[in-house]
Amino acid sequence: MPYIMRISSQKGGVGKTTVAVNLAVSLQKRGYRTLLIDADTANPSIGFHLGMTNVNVGLKDLMKKEAQLRDFISIHAPSGLHTICGTINSKPFVISEENAKSIYSKIKNANYAFIIVDTQPGYTTDYIAKVYDEALLITTPEAPAVASIIRLAHSFDKIHLKHHLVINKLGRHRYELHPKEIEEAYESKAMGILPEDEIVPMSIAEHIPAVMLSKRAKFSQAAIALAETYSAMS
Repeated sequence: MPYIMRISSQKGGVGKTTVAVNLAVSLQKRGYRTLLIDADTANPSIGFHLGMTNVNVGLKDLMKKEAQLRDFISIHAPSGLHTICGTINSKPFVISEENAKSIYSKIKNANYAFIIVDTQPGYTTDYIAKVYDEALLITTPEAPAVASIIRLAHSFDKIHLKHHLVINKLGRHRYELHPKEIEEAYESKAMGILPEDEIVPMSIAEHIPAVMLSKRAKFSQAAIALAETYSAMS
């Protein structure tokens, strides 16, 4: 069975999708068959990051009873990563308990080592939480972002969803919290610490994941190290 991971944040702008894309590509490049799903129905952007903007199917399509997982998968040719990129919906879209069970039944026995799901910011319900093996919580080192991710961590504790922390966009700014302060507030070590790096906006502009654009970049090295942590756990 695949290891199903939810990439989460409580607020936007923390680099959640950037982490999801680079982690997924890094796992795929390490030889782990990986599926990346864009479940941010409000603002799906995985296709933009990967240069797959022509793909126009998403999670909502997968919920149809007759839908098969393989029919909605697109392959990112440069990396071999399998994706369900997502579509923008004109109306608010909420995953019901029936929808969650339908999705889980289609992915739980899929032939992948990892399934990474990039979700929209905010909380989740216990029936959706049951789909995942864990949540990876993304925060930047600014106090408001950290406070919001701690609230999200507590909400996941209540519904018994295992989680780990990633600190993203760590720079050398006086207003930033030190990683040790963040870990103390979270009450556990961060699974990964990703630095602020010019390679990230460059990669987004060029629609090429940072880990493919430059392996030597500090962000890329940290993202690859995060993937290595998960591969060691598998």
